Amino acid sequence: MTAPQTVTWAPWIFGEEGVSLDDPAETFHEASRISCVALDHRSRGPSLLERSPELRATVARAAARRSYANTIELPPGELPRVPLGEVLVRRRSLRSFQEQPVSLAQLSALLQLGYGVTGNGPGEVRFRSVPSGGALYPLDLYAATLAVSGLDERLHHFDPLRGCLELLGPVRRAQLAPLTPYPELVADASVVVFVTATFWRSRFKYGQRGYRFALLEAGHVAQNLLLAATAFGLASVPLGGFFDRQVNDLLGVDGLHEAALYVIPVGHADVP
Repeated sequence: MTAPQTVTWAPWIFGEEGVSLDDPAETFHEASRISCVALDHRSRGPSLLERSPELRATVARAAARRSYANTIELPPGELPRVPLGEVLVRRRSLRSFQEQPVSLAQLSALLQLGYGVTGNGPGEVRFRSVPSGGALYPLDLYAATLAVSGLDERLHHFDPLRGCLELLGPVRRAQLAPLTPYPELVADASVVVFVTATFWRSRFKYGQRGYRFALLEAGHVAQNLLLAATAFGLASVPLGGFFDRQVNDLLGVDGLHEAALYVIPVGHADVP
């Protein structure tokens, strides 16, 4: 019998004791697995969805909405005519920004091409610009506009179904700097886009697997945003290293039912 191999890097991460038997990452991965012998087609979520027209109508309107908030209608989100292959090759994570505003049309394109409606599906479903497990769309986008032509320094929520920005509270660069170990990335940008997930939108149907789907979807959205920024010649950087509690507090979300997954600063590149 061959002796088990030693994972030589494990002590660097977990200490000399090695990997704990109750490692939460491994526990979650196991809990969210799908097995051909354990797939339960009688699970409550899919059954309720199949039987209830009201529930299907509810999940088709997947977007946080604050009816009390004033709104700004966004102009059409259109990109320059740049070949996709060129945009893919040019995409880079750029971390230095000029003090120059982006236009409202550019912000609109980033948000609408990032997670906006692209067509009608069956029933009341409205397809978005990314794939989503069950077309449940558990994500929301927020934008802190620090230098956007025609907009104040303010936090906004993007409503993709209405194609508008909901106006939330004022925001200042000094509030953004403490959100991450890399304060210059967010404090110097023209706009900072935050991606959150409302997990129950996926988990009511897919259980633990729905959490994986939300993470995958956030990656799709981020790539859309980054490629759209590149097409405009703007600098952008995907930022996964942020202080969760501080970001959630800024956005006014509880960090449990809805929580931040991604931070994406965008602006004009400060290059020689």
